[in-house]
Amino acid sequence: MNILLQRCRTLISQLRKNYQIKDAKDLLNETVLFLNNSIQNQTDGLHVLSIICHDLAGLYNLPFFNNSEIMNHQFFIIVSNTFMMLLTKLTFIRLTKQDIQCFDDISLLICNLCLNRNIISSNFYIDNNEKLNPNNKEKFNVTSYEKIFFTKSFVEKFVRIIDNDIAINYYEPYHIKYRIIDRLLRLCIKLKDIDHKLILDAVMKCLESKIYKKLYTTIDLRQPILTPQQSFFMYQCPKFIRLCSDKRQNDISQKLSEPLINLSSDIFANQLPVIYEEHARIQAISWYIELLNHFALTPSTRVQFIKRIDFGKTIVDQMIEILQTESLIKSVREHAESFHTDVALMSYAITLLYNLTFENKIFWDLKTKNVIATCKKLFNAKDKTIQFASRTLDAILNQKEINEIDSPSVVARSYLYFIENTIDDITLTYHGIKLDGILTNLETIVHNDDIKEEITNDGEGIPLIARCAYESNFDIETIQRPALEIISAISFANDSAIEQIKENDILMDHIKKLSDRNDKDQEITANRILWKVEQETEFILNQKVEKKRRQTIIKKKFKEEEAIYQYVRGDYHIEINDDYLPGKFDVMLSYCHSDKEICSKIYTHLNAEDFGQVLFHERDIDTIHPRYMAKAIECSSIVIICFSNKYEQSYACRLEAEYAKKRQRTIIAVKLEPGYDAKGWLEDIIDTTYIDFTKSEFTSACTQLIKKIYETNEENNNI
Repeated sequence: MNILLQRCRTLISQLRKNYQIKDAKDLLNETVLFLNNSIQNQTDGLHVLSIICHDLAGLYNLPFFNNSEIMNHQFFIIVSNTFMMLLTKLTFIRLTKQDIQCFDDISLLICNLCLNRNIISSNFYIDNNEKLNPNNKEKFNVTSYEKIFFTKSFVEKFVRIIDNDIAINYYEPYHIKYRIIDRLLRLCIKLKDIDHKLILDAVMKCLESKIYKKLYTTIDLRQPILTPQQSFFMYQCPKFIRLCSDKRQNDISQKLSEPLINLSSDIFANQLPVIYEEHARIQAISWYIELLNHFALTPSTRVQFIKRIDFGKTIVDQMIEILQTESLIKSVREHAESFHTDVALMSYAITLLYNLTFENKIFWDLKTKNVIATCKKLFNAKDKTIQFASRTLDAILNQKEINEIDSPSVVARSYLYFIENTIDDITLTYHGIKLDGILTNLETIVHNDDIKEEITNDGEGIPLIARCAYESNFDIETIQRPALEIISAISFANDSAIEQIKENDILMDHIKKLSDRNDKDQEITANRILWKVEQETEFILNQKVEKKRRQTIIKKKFKEEEAIYQYVRGDYHIEINDDYLPGKFDVMLSYCHSDKEICSKIYTHLNAEDFGQVLFHERDIDTIHPRYMAKAIECSSIVIICFSNKYEQSYACRLEAEYAKKRQRTIIAVKLEPGYDAKGWLEDIIDTTYIDFTKSEFTSACTQLIKKIYETNEENNNI
């Protein structure tokens, strides 16, 4: 045995310096020969196998492990069978010292190979032969270390150990069971071909166990390292749920959220005072909050977080308390590493609040608390997740100040960063932030014109959001629709935005298809984008052509018998149509549908006057095709803009107001909302003087408006 080990170590030393496939084969052949001849002496066999596996585990980065002959070598069959035997033995009887050592070394080799050398090996000639493999897709005789070691029977046995033993029985913290199971579960998280569904229920059982609760209520956050028991229950099990349960996320969140949220009372009562100590290791609390955040991604479970758990406090209150800790705020301004304990804790805490705002009750609860002031303190955090969540919370909780967002360039880049990192992820999630939530909030924040411009100026901004709008694998309601609304908003930014949208052929094809569909919401948005990008310019050009045509017709109707010279002023008159009434003119009311009640009353008063036609659209302007809106403005000489915060936020109203300005219609502004002043784009359109319906009695304000209309019309006639 000693001679073999010395020989093997010589070969391993040669492999380290200058690896050769032949040397690797010799090593494995000699080991297999010895193991086959030592069946009667299992201790020696396990000892040799343990040493060889330990040494090979350190060579996992060498390419010879990818050789198909090496991968199919009998040595790895022996390793797999031995590992299965030890796993079975682990369940029923006490392991010897040699068993434990061999088990540990084999598991280390398996993990290193599956993580770093898990390349599928197949037959090159079959793969590239059109007759044997016509689609060049199906692989023959494929093998990988995952397939060698993680057979269905192995996974089933692994699950039984977790389900029937680990989740139920309490062992000393450094027991070999925890060390091996922790290592294997960590590996299972990273393997792609393994059936994670087989493992999920067993892992859920661990999180529901008394052991999980006991560990959190007894852990000393000052201890330098976690035990294998703590690592398995507090880190690997939650991580497995977060990363491997996407197809069952709703079901698992429903089952686990209530019992684990109920644990928060004991956990925070025991551990929150400790986390404020400078040298406390707070990963354990961070992992718990990270798991809660995973549950908060499921809409139906968010209501669970409203429950009061400790002295009348909710989990939301506990998160705010963490975020308001000055020492932690100072720390995240100095450190950017996501693995830094303070950064992780603050990141998970504010991400949890961010995700809970999608529950209306919690959103309004947060608006009443001093959360905005806390968020502003975190603007200068170095971690991108903290920056994103804090700035988003500040914006959405203070929507009336959306035009005054602090550092819009930082906010825009932050949103694009998270879209880029979620859009291709299988779970559409990055650092606890989901793509649908990003788009929902961006749909609000993009009302800020600086945000529109920053996205436009970023070369990847519009293409990224466009992908969300047109890629068919995304959910229509939660991803495609808000993305299309954002594209619509960005089209108001500048000419560059319009050109970028217009030049994106896939996006434009998608928008044109939507405009022809019977899809109420997306059809309206698509029509607005098409109008802004293509149709408006063409429509205005046609109006100018039509105006010239009419002027030509009028000139042809001049009667020349009353004057020698046509150019003498006053020597001709125009033949008017029967429906033209001298001294009368058209007035149009532009308003947001939410203000319809008061605008309808204004319309009634105006209609009683001796005007021409007063245009008042009964339908919600958001549902009207832009072409009809433009025709109405073309027929009007005066446009009355009834403005409010809702008017400013409506892109249909903006389209209407900007078109009136572009076509040089006279604009009279009417203020409808107390305490609101026009901002941004609206401020550029309306005059600084306006009729204020919020300060005058309604009839009196209408009288002022009517007087203003007559004065304006008289001024227009004198021009």
